[in-house]
Amino acid sequence: MKRRLDSFKKNQKGFTLVELIVVLVILAILAALLVPALLGYIDRARNTKYLEEARSIFTALQAVNDEQYAAGKEHITSLATGSDGANAVNKLVSPTEVSAATIVYLDTAASVGAATDKHKYYTVSYITGLTFKSQDGSTVTVSMKTDGSGTWDADNMNITAPSSGG
Repeated sequence: MKRRLDSFKKNQKGFTLVELIVVLVILAILAALLVPALLGYIDRARNTKYLEEARSIFTALQAVNDEQYAAGKEHITSLATGSDGANAVNKLVSPTEVSAATIVYLDTAASVGAATDKHKYYTVSYITGLTFKSQDGSTVTVSMKTDGSGTWDADNMNITAPSSGG
């Protein structure tokens, strides 16, 4: 019996502790390199989602202004919590919830000279200080670039994560 145990010990093959430690160190180094890159992708995806929500709000605002134009009513100059404009936009972008925005139009004169130019009074040029509660509960503040490009200034976007409250 003792001979059998001794021969069993001699025939065992496997990894030494040093080899296992080397493999674990290599895996730790790879993880240390990959985790920041993956977190960067996650942050960019989240920011893109917020910008898409802002674009949806812009589109909804323009749709509400089109309805105002058709009804012969004034355009919406700003969005504030509880205002008619914010309520109309929120119905279109729910569950996203707009709480504030300042809207700038192509033309600010209510009585534009030519009838064909009156649409400029209702056409949104850009939005500044757009604050909304995202679908994930984050509060986002972002503005469009004022150069007339119709793009959002993602570099100056402010995001406040929802409080976990307890």
